Amino acid sequence: MTTCRKVNGFLPSILWAAIILVLTLLPGNYIPKVSSFWSLFSPDKLVHLFLFSVFSFLIFHGFHKQYPGSRNRYVILKVLAVTAGLAIITEGLQAVLPIKRSGNIYDAIADIAGAMLGWGIFYYFKNKKRKKLPENRNNL
Repeated sequence: MTTCRKVNGFLPSILWAAIILVLTLLPGNYIPKVSSFWSLFSPDKLVHLFLFSVFSFLIFHGFHKQYPGSRNRYVILKVLAVTAGLAIITEGLQAVLPIKRSGNIYDAIADIAGAMLGWGIFYYFKNKKRKKLPENRNNL
């Protein structure tokens, strides 16, 4: 399989990662402060949860299309490593770049929780689709 064909399966997740980078690195004058555990459920954290659940879902979908027989354990580890890496990178860049944003550990936690949510949603739909397939395809 050529490199170009491999990238095509992951193109939606690559584009979504670019969207995440743009949205998280836009200069901002106001970032809500997280002062307690219950603030984890603020709209800001829900946006992080959404962005990274979609990102995770798209990567799982890309792996499933490119490597349909791959072992799930390794795919899960790879995807969660990539999403956690992007979460850490975005929060680290927010902390060091002069864009009037600040890195926040709670945002990274919401990002990683979103990645796990995307994993759960993907496997829910994958298993639901698998159950709809006829058991013996040779009779078709």
